[in-house]
Amino acid sequence: MGHLVVTSAIVLRRVAYGEADLIVTLLGLDTGRVSALARGARKSSRRFAGGLDAGLIGEARLRERAGAELMGFESFEVRDDRLALSGDIAKAAHAAYAVELCDRLCPPRQPEESVFNWLDEFLSRLAAGVATAERLRVFELGLLRALGLGASLGRCAACGRGDLAGEEVLWRPEAGGVFCLGCATASERMSGVTRQALERLDKSSLADAENTELDRVTGAACRRAVLGLLRDHVHGPLRSLEFIEKMSVGRS
Repeated sequence: MGHLVVTSAIVLRRVAYGEADLIVTLLGLDTGRVSALARGARKSSRRFAGGLDAGLIGEARLRERAGAELMGFESFEVRDDRLALSGDIAKAAHAAYAVELCDRLCPPRQPEESVFNWLDEFLSRLAAGVATAERLRVFELGLLRALGLGASLGRCAACGRGDLAGEEVLWRPEAGGVFCLGCATASERMSGVTRQALERLDKSSLADAENTELDRVTGAACRRAVLGLLRDHVHGPLRSLEFIEKMSVGRS
């Protein structure tokens, strides 16, 4: 028998495999992002009584399988079913987007306690509150920062100037973030108001986001900027984001 691993884990994704099995991708506190084979999970729910829906958090029992890329998934005991997420379409959409981002951005088998806690807190606050664009921006920026993929928002990424105040800047996410007008050309211009809003969001906790509200124009500009940053690291479409865009919920 392979080594048994027991860890707190958040379900990121599941796909059917064969007639009765599931391949489940988890973000484990002690394992990082891993995929595991849950044999018979589609025919018997005894070992997975709480379900294996994306966003659920619980204790996962995983076993290493010699010579196999997939771990064995023995059981999952749900800690918090977060029923409020499934009962509200906006909350469900934001939750799906958060877990998809973690699935696409987190490297395999690299434990990141800060990322695990960030996603767990986001889902908990989302379940207890309402879906807002501001919280989503804080989550996106915090996730990128925790993974070492954050952008320079308070200083010019080239010369390091930090006295940008409310002046217009240039936005080059692929090159590190904002640039003062003297350091870059042929880039998307960003207003000082948008840059300052992004900097505030980047420094905010998820608790701070509860009391943050951006006007429609600034919120839309921040959204475009953050999505530009994400596209530099996520290849291919984000299905959950496409759904949010179709709904146009919460200006997200």
